[in-house]
Amino acid sequence: PLTVEEETALLDKLSRHDYAVKKTLIERNLRLVVYIARKFENTGMDIEDLTSIGTIGLIKAINTYNPSRNIKLATYASRCIENEILMFLRKNSRLRSEVSIDEPLNVDWDGNELLLSDILGTEGDLIQKNLDDEIDRELLGAAMTKLSRREKRIMEMRFGLNNQSEKTQKEVADMLGISQSYISRLEKRILGRLKKEISRML
Repeated sequence: PLTVEEETALLDKLSRHDYAVKKTLIERNLRLVVYIARKFENTGMDIEDLTSIGTIGLIKAINTYNPSRNIKLATYASRCIENEILMFLRKNSRLRSEVSIDEPLNVDWDGNELLLSDILGTEGDLIQKNLDDEIDRELLGAAMTKLSRREKRIMEMRFGLNNQSEKTQKEVADMLGISQSYISRLEKRILGRLKKEISRML
């Protein structure tokens, strides 16, 4: 892996479209591809195939990465690698109709069966996973810079961000002196904006 200093120097050259730098960044981040590919070993796909697909995601990440967005390359690349593998698995599961997505693949630590459908999920599940449950706090922080001071405060109170305690819509409404229904509408609007901002970063 690259040191912080090495990566910073390479990223500076990357912004000047130095193709030798792209090659170096790809080669030095291949361990990340293998690490993420191993998460999907239980899908029945060969680890070499998963790594090859993940490498395509890494190449796309390097080619589209924008250092000015203030997001770490590893964070951005991880999303691209995982998304590339997930798209491949979804496509492969449709082509191989003889394989049921409800066929047990393995068992988890508690002895529960793991199904292919558990790993692949639905289109909606994947979007929700990327934009909600597993959003890196770094991505969320970058997206929140686009919000107004009041919008940031509402999000911090509602979801316990920046060391705030999580509060209900009614508690936030009472603190700001507005109605709960208005907070509900604001929250939906703010979450929509955050999702759009994060989608641009992924």
